[in-house]
Amino acid sequence: MFMSSGIQKIALIIVFSFIFISFGLLYWQVVNADTMLDNPANRRAVLLESRIERGGIYDRNGIVLAQTKQTEKGKVRVYPHGEMFQPLLGYATVKYGSAGLEATEAANLLGMKEKSLVKKMQNTFELPRQGNDLILTLDTRLQEVAYEKLKGKAGAVVGLDPRNGEVLVLVSQPSFDGNTIVEDWDEIVNRQGSPMLNHAFAKYPPGSIMKVVTSAALFRSDFDTTELYSCQGFTIINGQTISEQNHKAHGWVNYDLALAYSCNNYFAEFGVKAGDKSFLQAAAGFGFGQSIPFDIQIPSSSITRDDPLPDKLSLNLFAASTFGQGQVMVSPFHMALITAGVANEGKIMVPRLIDRVLDSQHNIIYNYKPEVWLEALNREEADKVKSAMVLAVNEGTAAPGAIPGVQIAAKTGSAEPGGDQSTHAWYIAFAPADNPVIALAVLVENGGTGGGAAAPIAKAVIEKALELKEGVNQ
Repeated sequence: MFMSSGIQKIALIIVFSFIFISFGLLYWQVVNADTMLDNPANRRAVLLESRIERGGIYDRNGIVLAQTKQTEKGKVRVYPHGEMFQPLLGYATVKYGSAGLEATEAANLLGMKEKSLVKKMQNTFELPRQGNDLILTLDTRLQEVAYEKLKGKAGAVVGLDPRNGEVLVLVSQPSFDGNTIVEDWDEIVNRQGSPMLNHAFAKYPPGSIMKVVTSAALFRSDFDTTELYSCQGFTIINGQTISEQNHKAHGWVNYDLALAYSCNNYFAEFGVKAGDKSFLQAAAGFGFGQSIPFDIQIPSSSITRDDPLPDKLSLNLFAASTFGQGQVMVSPFHMALITAGVANEGKIMVPRLIDRVLDSQHNIIYNYKPEVWLEALNREEADKVKSAMVLAVNEGTAAPGAIPGVQIAAKTGSAEPGGDQSTHAWYIAFAPADNPVIALAVLVENGGTGGGAAAPIAKAVIEKALELKEGVNQ
């Protein structure tokens, strides 16, 4: 009797252990499969490709950006445009795992992202099969222009349609060739300039392009933006000397002229008068300290090193922050969003890179729908910033980006990275000013002035975008 009872207990323990393990396997392999697949450290996504053919990645016009081809040596992931779209696309290897879009969208590319439990079970066990295709919002024609103009430099070009948040251009340099990632791994990871880093998502001091954000704080204070200020080439705030670039005195300027000429003293003096609370609220309105809702994770832009969006700032740090120095850090991608917000009457749309996901039968699994992320400015405020950015092109520092016959709105930035390094060159712009079809941010690391290094790149991309728009309208 005693023996029978003991055997029963052991049997029950075995049964419950089996049930527990079964539920564990069900959870990790079926219920939580998407999360596991999306983890770049998980090689299971790549190993599944022996039985699942990874779907292709295409631009908005159906041009192949990545696809799997069968060769004598087996399946090979091919990137027809070499390094033009890396490191955005990333790579998918058995030896080194995956990165970029190949990693974050592995579940979609392998057809493993069905929502119902039945579908998840089918996805887990019904092999082999074809994965899903991704149709991106990128335009290869614009990407090529940006890539060629930035080539040989370090930096990024990000272009958006301000009306709907579609990412049209996303170039990062230096880059690498995804076709030879395994063979050239050691050389690539040790190459100068961090080619595997997506510079469009990395953070840099913004310099004077931050004045677009500070503008919101000035508008919401009680002073008159038409009021004149005498720029002497430098000013002293709380014992800290704030100088203009090359110590140039701009003379009498109002808000429009201060933005057009990029007057640090004006924005520091009036920014401090508006108060750090107003400045920090404006920064929050533009998305500082927040996660950007995007297909790939992007570091949050920050006002200080210790706190992305603090409750208050010391006076000296605050004064420097108003014109994008101090400890302010922002990504080129976020600056493109901020620029797009000004272009879109103050509304920043949710950025989107993936337009559609198609299954092997070309059925639409996912279709992008535009939505607003932030309302950074009201329409009147956005018009004021636009007017000053137009003046910057027509009479100010942004003139090198001007295009005959088309009104551009733009702002330059020359950000000091610290030490003896040359300034980072920034240029943000949208066009046409009154009916924008593209908004972009260009960064050239240690490039010098925004007008000299970044403006010609932005100009070339805008010219191509307008040419393509005219082609559609003909």
